[in-house]
Amino acid sequence: MELIIIFTVFWVIARAIVFVWRREVAFKKEIVAAALPFALMFVYFTTVFPFPFFNPYHLVGTGIEISHNVIPFKSIVDSLTHFYFMVPIRNIGGNILLFVPLGFALLLRVSNMKIWKVIMIGFLVSLTMELCQLKMGYRSFDVDDLILNTIGTIIGMAAFKGTAKILQKETFSVMSRKIG
Repeated sequence: MELIIIFTVFWVIARAIVFVWRREVAFKKEIVAAALPFALMFVYFTTVFPFPFFNPYHLVGTGIEISHNVIPFKSIVDSLTHFYFMVPIRNIGGNILLFVPLGFALLLRVSNMKIWKVIMIGFLVSLTMELCQLKMGYRSFDVDDLILNTIGTIIGMAAFKGTAKILQKETFSVMSRKIG
């Protein structure tokens, strides 16, 4: 959480410098400029430093092996058949929701990007995170995460497409001001 705050502080300082230099602020442009870096930061920090559903750090160095899954849909089925209802919500829902902001932010940044490119970028970012987890002592590679993350990217794209008309209107024009 501290790293997210530090990233946000640096982002605000950088944007304040741009504001002082240009003497104008356009909130729509600021939102568009911030969406993709913050979506990527969210994916990175959530993957590398997961939410405290449990503390995985006590497993490091204890000889307990972290298992990796390369069989498609295995962990999805295992989650759905788990006796505790939070397991599918955390595993399936969490992996999907993790990449929704990325799918939305990619199209927000480049609205005419081809759908297959957005899906491919979402998949490649997910693959990068999963491959990084192979080197971590407390995280595991799961092919189902690739599937669920890519679905999340697609849902983010659909959310953008569904709200594109609202975003294309001049609703933010009132918020753009020339200063000085």
